[in-house]
Amino acid sequence: MADKFLSSLVGGGGTALGEITRLFPDFPDDYARDGQKFLRSGFAITSGWDASLDAFIFPAGVWSAVTSGFGSTSIGSVATDQAGVWVAVGSSGTMTRSTNNGVTWTAVTSGFGSTLIRSVATDQAGVWVAVGESGAMRRSTNNGVTWSTVTSGFGSTRIYSIATDQAGVWVAVGESGAMTRSTNNGVTWSTVTSGFGSTRIYSIATDQAGVWVAVGVSGTMRRSTNNGVSWSAVTSDFGSTQILSVATDQADVWVAVGDSGTMTRSTNNGATWSAVTSGFGSTNIRSVATDQAGVWVAVGNSGTMTRSTNNGATWSGVTSGFGSTQILSVATDQAGVWVAVGDSGTMTRADGLTFGIDTGNDVDYVRYL
Repeated sequence: MADKFLSSLVGGGGTALGEITRLFPDFPDDYARDGQKFLRSGFAITSGWDASLDAFIFPAGVWSAVTSGFGSTSIGSVATDQAGVWVAVGSSGTMTRSTNNGVTWTAVTSGFGSTLIRSVATDQAGVWVAVGESGAMRRSTNNGVTWSTVTSGFGSTRIYSIATDQAGVWVAVGESGAMTRSTNNGVTWSTVTSGFGSTRIYSIATDQAGVWVAVGVSGTMRRSTNNGVSWSAVTSDFGSTQILSVATDQADVWVAVGDSGTMTRSTNNGATWSAVTSGFGSTNIRSVATDQAGVWVAVGNSGTMTRSTNNGATWSGVTSGFGSTQILSVATDQAGVWVAVGDSGTMTRADGLTFGIDTGNDVDYVRYL
């Protein structure tokens, strides 16, 4: 995080509010609310700046390329501890790690050898688990620095996704309806009857308060209300279309995405779902994430990215910086930083940006988060 005085950008001892248009001509006033003026693309201007005012942090509308350390190797998943540490995983056992909120990335020995890593997650307290092909699972207890082998309970079955309630419970899902669960923070795992039969499970998420949702092929969706012990069928509104990703704001809103631009949304903690216009057309959606404060981002094939600022009700297109490259995963630190990853080692990052204005109506500084 760095603060820059606007006086260093335009000269003088301060900048009048009217100068904002000159400094940032592409971001005209969008709307006003509660005495604050908001600008497009993640800019927020407060009516005053002192200890009694909170910073307004919006995810920026601009995504810029980051050197991922993957070369041309595909990146399949990315996650963060929301305290500056990020881990990205992908093909050929490749893993990279950032300790400065995604600006720079360095290679990590994952322990997967040349095995494809499909998903990674953290309890945000130092423990991480990564999963992939042939039932491979590795665990880190030092915030992703080193990794050790864990018996996943999948045998040689492929694992697609993993999630945790950040209170010791983890669930992993994969091929042929396989599901395993850990209640000791990923140390040991036992088989769970998922209710998917032999249907592939692509993604799993939890509200961290006992409710979990798992999704997969043929529009199949199952829900647990007892922290992953037992699962019941849910009508996903996908028909026979496969569901590739699911996420929640942990406050009753869930969004599920999949093939052919299909998106559904639940506002009652995953009990019932209704279709949403995703803005993807017929393009497959690979991943969805939220900052748990109303902003969601969905990503998919052909570099397509859409964004919602009203908790998933409506969506609009975003320039992702991927060109036509497939985007496989997106995540946020819930404080304005987002990272998207995909094929050919491509990674882009978006920041939050906050303006502060003193009571004299002069701009004091702009803070980059």
